[in-house]
Amino acid sequence: MLRVESPSRLHLGQLDLNGSLGRMYGGIGVALKGPKIVILAEEADELTVQGYDSRRVKAIARDFLIRIGIRGGARLQIDEAIPVHVGLGSSVQLRLAVGTALASLYSIDYTIEDIADIALRGYRTDACLGIFKYGGFVVASGIPRTFDRPDAEFCTPPIIFRHPFPEDWYFIVVTPETATEFRAKRKNISLEILPPIPPEDVGLICRLLVMQLLPALLEKNVESFGQALTEIQWTIGKQFASVQGGLYSHPSAEGIVRLLLNSGATGAGQSSWGPTVYGIVEGEKAAWNIEAHLHKYLEESGARAQVRCLRACNQGVCVESEGED
Repeated sequence: MLRVESPSRLHLGQLDLNGSLGRMYGGIGVALKGPKIVILAEEADELTVQGYDSRRVKAIARDFLIRIGIRGGARLQIDEAIPVHVGLGSSVQLRLAVGTALASLYSIDYTIEDIADIALRGYRTDACLGIFKYGGFVVASGIPRTFDRPDAEFCTPPIIFRHPFPEDWYFIVVTPETATEFRAKRKNISLEILPPIPPEDVGLICRLLVMQLLPALLEKNVESFGQALTEIQWTIGKQFASVQGGLYSHPSAEGIVRLLLNSGATGAGQSSWGPTVYGIVEGEKAAWNIEAHLHKYLEESGARAQVRCLRACNQGVCVESEGED
């Protein structure tokens, strides 16, 4: 039996939603120690799936087996899963994890990029693929504009930077309870309906990345890292304000982010489309202190949210064989 484990991620921002230089998107992301995907897999004549999100996993697995020409099946047990549609990368990570499990099960010599070509057709990804493969902190360079259309083949975005994340930096990850109305609203949000981001904003994001965020990571300067991250997030948030109702996608997010920053987080923002927001801080004691302030704020304000205190995961997907006892 095979065991496949892959991390969730925070999406820290996109590099270029203008595209005038011929590439689109690009992204910044970091893998998290939790929540994660854990799949147990073994060969079988038919395809059966048990555990979390079994219906979706079965559809992904069936499609993958057909595309690689395998007539057999598999028994898949989904022991852990990433919450869906909250900004933690569940869709891409799950597709890659299922594809990795099936390719490994049948000893098919596919790279992760090969699996992505099959499992992610119709998807745009940026740092997600690098996070799945390597873990840690990842920057991806985006895709050529010729691939930025629904009928295009999948294009692997090159990873231009990857580095382990400091072990003593913590993320306070907050996921507000998402109403049905928000989920419906999110389905109608598309990058195609947004005007191109102004070139000067793209220039600011890239300057903040190269001249502040990355040096701060290498020098382990959490203050400088947080400042750059917050400004990158604010610059990107302006671009989406017209479709998500403000800098953040959930009504309670602005108050949560303000509380995180006022309580000692050096930086804060929203992951992907949200509703998950996060703050970053150095040291476990400081993280616990912010978490305590946050729980008090949520109780007093009546906002309902799940709060996690998490470190980064500096390892990508892990595939192991589990023997019988």
